[in-house]
Amino acid sequence: MSEISIKKGPIALAGLLFKPSNASGKTSGLVIVHPGGGVKEQTASTYARKLADAGFTTIAYDASFQGASGGEPHFLEDPNERVSDVYAVIDYLQKLDTVDENRIGVLGICAGGGYAVGAAKGDHRLKAVATVSMVNIGDASRLGWNGDEDPSKHVEALNGAAAQITAEVKGAERAAAPYVPPSPDDKTPRDMREASDYYLTPRAQHPRAANKMLYLSFPRVLTFDAFHLADLYLKQPIILIAGEQAGSLWHTEKLDKLIGGATKKLIVPGAAHMDFYDNEKYLGPAVNNIAEFMKKQLA
Repeated sequence: MSEISIKKGPIALAGLLFKPSNASGKTSGLVIVHPGGGVKEQTASTYARKLADAGFTTIAYDASFQGASGGEPHFLEDPNERVSDVYAVIDYLQKLDTVDENRIGVLGICAGGGYAVGAAKGDHRLKAVATVSMVNIGDASRLGWNGDEDPSKHVEALNGAAAQITAEVKGAERAAAPYVPPSPDDKTPRDMREASDYYLTPRAQHPRAANKMLYLSFPRVLTFDAFHLADLYLKQPIILIAGEQAGSLWHTEKLDKLIGGATKKLIVPGAAHMDFYDNEKYLGPAVNNIAEFMKKQLA
């Protein structure tokens, strides 16, 4: 593993490059997209390392405005930037002498899965797609974690966001909200309780994952749709992996239906959303399935 800097316009993305130890000739490359609120050192690098062990050259990286990457203001979640981050990482992989420029795929976890889909439908340099516990962050913002809320209720929130952003333009301190609940209770959805445990305890806590999203992000996230036009343009083979007990499962099912059926879909009994982040019972088989799928599709 080596630390790398990936040029993206006027800024640089901080990345971790993992190379297989026993590769002969050029390998396939994989872009690993981290969850919302996460950084590359968490579950993204776990997948990147394990998939490198399986023979791929992989890159886990921090999103624009997040982690150790450039971009101001920091802690901005901008879905369009998140999609174009993937393009910059593809550029980097295609310049490596050890990677076959025509054998590059993408894996996204949680919101990273939605961003992977958003990137792949427009950039067909990506030849295969994998998602794990996928979330379309726009749908989740509009419809709630379980997908059963009225999206029209956010009109007033957009008005509030406009007022806050106007104040910030005039010099007010930037407002922010947490990605995951800092103090979950019995009424908090299971996935969110487990996300809080993952991000905010020694289990996976990282100093650059501050559980902070600028309020400036809200209008950008709310009006984003990772799946828009996927039925027309997402033509690459895709593997979808999600837990049967995940509140986020509906995102995977929605995309599967939209594109007329994924190449491969694995709905894992007993698993919830966060189980695929660091629970080896579920993470290991997920990696094996992704590796097998990518080896076939990127041959």
